[in-house]
Amino acid sequence: MNNSFDVIIIGAGPAGLTAALYLARNNAKVAFIESKMPGGKMAEQSKIENYPGYSFISGPEISIKMLSQAKENGAQFIYGKVIDFNWKEENKIFEIGLENKTDLIYAKAIIVATGMRNLIPLDVENIEFFNQRGVSYCAVCDGALYKGKPCAIIGGGNSAFEESAYLASMASEVHIFVRDGIIAEKKLVEDAKKHNNIFIHENSKILKLIGETEVQEIEANINGNIVKMNINCVFPYIGFRPNTEFLKNKIELNKAGFIVVDEHMETSMKNVFAAGDVIEKHVRQITTATGDGTIAAKSISNRI
Repeated sequence: MNNSFDVIIIGAGPAGLTAALYLARNNAKVAFIESKMPGGKMAEQSKIENYPGYSFISGPEISIKMLSQAKENGAQFIYGKVIDFNWKEENKIFEIGLENKTDLIYAKAIIVATGMRNLIPLDVENIEFFNQRGVSYCAVCDGALYKGKPCAIIGGGNSAFEESAYLASMASEVHIFVRDGIIAEKKLVEDAKKHNNIFIHENSKILKLIGETEVQEIEANINGNIVKMNINCVFPYIGFRPNTEFLKNKIELNKAGFIVVDEHMETSMKNVFAAGDVIEKHVRQITTATGDGTIAAKSISNRI
């Protein structure tokens, strides 16, 4: 059966692509299912400077390299979104259902590598109304649309400062609004400060987005003063939420929604593994995701 596999990997970020590579090289029939851009959050990073072997590489570039390597070794790509899966004891196999598709996919084991998505700053008035009309969660994807225009970033972490430097090469101005203190690495903050068109506003927050069909200006609280600024695009980088809604009441999740796994990356459901940012852990980096994917793949290879 063309839709029957040894392993199905849900998600094509660094964890999923690494697992696919290892399994394919072990002669397993494996496919990864993804409904968005392969690479996950990694693909949205303008520059990566802490991945071994590369002093500098862009997120899209390393994503393409990982994807190509997995496919060259035999892993298959399936476009779609998994909405459910169930173990069929009589056949010793999982039935996997995709959104808007009637045909089921079958697998002996599953790896969940669905990663995380950006949190929406719901306390900013009109933030959802202007989504994709001046609100974007991917500077690499949409930054070029605002060339020569003033932009704003919400957040004080690594993503906020990394993308500010990227946007500074295109936007006329980049304003970073930091509400609860800067937590980004010192080097990233120093890099941002080297740009004369990046302005860092601490103890500040955007209150409201203003415009007719697209964002034209913002209302913000800067050190207790309410001001209006001409801003054409806002990029929120305030944190992430795991993509695990479809797993509720199926496998064990912690209170924050991250998947609980053992040292083999196996979940509370036999033959269902998880890897990458979606699991419960303390450090979330590309390198840790690839390590998780390796462990999950090796654990499955020893079993099937």
